[in-house]
Amino acid sequence: MNNEHTKFINFERDLYQTSDYIPLHAPQFNGNDIEYVTDAIKSTFVSSVGSYVDDFEAEIQEYTQSNGAVAMVNGTAALNISLHMAGVQKDDFVITQALTFVATCNAIAHIGASPIFLDVSMQSLSLCPNSLEVFLQENAILDELGCLHKLTQRRIRAVLPMHTFGHPAKLDEINDICIKWNLKLIEDAAESLGSKYKGKHTGTIGNFSA
Repeated sequence: MNNEHTKFINFERDLYQTSDYIPLHAPQFNGNDIEYVTDAIKSTFVSSVGSYVDDFEAEIQEYTQSNGAVAMVNGTAALNISLHMAGVQKDDFVITQALTFVATCNAIAHIGASPIFLDVSMQSLSLCPNSLEVFLQENAILDELGCLHKLTQRRIRAVLPMHTFGHPAKLDEINDICIKWNLKLIEDAAESLGSKYKGKHTGTIGNFSA
């Protein structure tokens, strides 16, 4: 462990005033949470529908000022349907980042496509727009059907950045590149609910998002 790692760990331990294990995320249940869960169980609507699902979708849409919100079983399923809606098909390529969680890649694999891993930005920890532009210039061409990977002759359909630990990707630059290369932008915003990019909630800037 190098000195920078040690300084970061000490900073976290000082911040949380503990020497114990610090989890990445610890769920909290406050206020009326138990009452609402009990109410949902009594209603028997505990899987895919029910008033709480409707309320959740409406409140997320209002909070993020998005065009719409649909509750999915998990983030992987949300990414999978986003890829499908974006037109990604079997044997296509989807560009994503090397620093991510396996769910991002699983969603691509589940649809039958393959990920292309690119570097992240040191500032955002998300997909680096410079790496994206260089990769496309060196490895892709545009034709009448869209973006084509030169070596394999397979389609590149979408770009999928993940907002690492809630730090927004450089979405303006990435979106401009997507428009230039006829690619759909899908945001993996699972870690960034509440984060904003230039005044807009993450997840509301791409074509689709999870």
